Amino acid sequence: MNAQTLKTIWALLRRELWESPIAFKWAPVGVSILLVFSAVVALIIGTQVDAGLASFFDGMRLLSERPAEDKSLAVSAGLFALATQYFWLMIIVILFYLSGCLFDDRKDRSILFWKSLPVSDSMTVTSKILTACLLIPAMYLLVVILTQLFFLLGATVLGFMAGINPFTTFWFPANLPKLWTVMALGLIVQALWLLPIYAWFVFCSSWAPRLPIMIAIGVPAGISLIQHSWTLATSFSLPGTNIGWIIIQRFGGGLLPSNINITFNEMDDIDFNEDLFMSFSNIGNIML
Repeated sequence: MNAQTLKTIWALLRRELWESPIAFKWAPVGVSILLVFSAVVALIIGTQVDAGLASFFDGMRLLSERPAEDKSLAVSAGLFALATQYFWLMIIVILFYLSGCLFDDRKDRSILFWKSLPVSDSMTVTSKILTACLLIPAMYLLVVILTQLFFLLGATVLGFMAGINPFTTFWFPANLPKLWTVMALGLIVQALWLLPIYAWFVFCSSWAPRLPIMIAIGVPAGISLIQHSWTLATSFSLPGTNIGWIIIQRFGGGLLPSNINITFNEMDDIDFNEDLFMSFSNIGNIML
């Protein structure tokens, strides 16, 4: 891949960002504003019902006295839960984007303009996939990092008000370099894991006469329903292998950037620590 090809792909990625600013940029920013607003409202309500956040400050003091492992678990779990709100939205945005990425070009005839440029169809499709796998996750991850920093700064102010050391209670246990590295690598693995589903949505977008996202979802759902109905009608049993269940398992396994394989039968044997949320091995396990 030469420098000119990289420049062309970069230009195509910028085009995708330019055409979908709301979904790529403003949607995660909107989530951040909503989360910050909710936190501020919760604190205002807390000052009215909790005697000036007395119980809340007591809880922060108790956390500051816990062992380092407990503080790491509490802080990393909170930051990971905060990030999860963005990644669920990101998956929805990616699926809607891919289902319309080629359909919209055909619908408004802009495909005629792009075909007039010295860009091949394969490079155009590649830019769509790279947008879903790299550009969108990178933008959402950036907003997640900024939001986590904002909440840690807020916790710092509240920590000083509670009379504790916020750095040993929040910042050091957060282990931000590891947390951000795990999330970044997890998003890359997530993209690879969901790549077959992404490719299917792009394929449907290339030929669907209308509502490509409904076709992308409806075709596998219809095949799964026919398979169930045929097996029940012929052998009065459920199929051993069902395409719908395979897709659900694959999609469900790639929803979070750090896969945590926990079943209810294993709950008594779980060692609750920060590795539940920040484990490099958990990221790799999903690909095995």
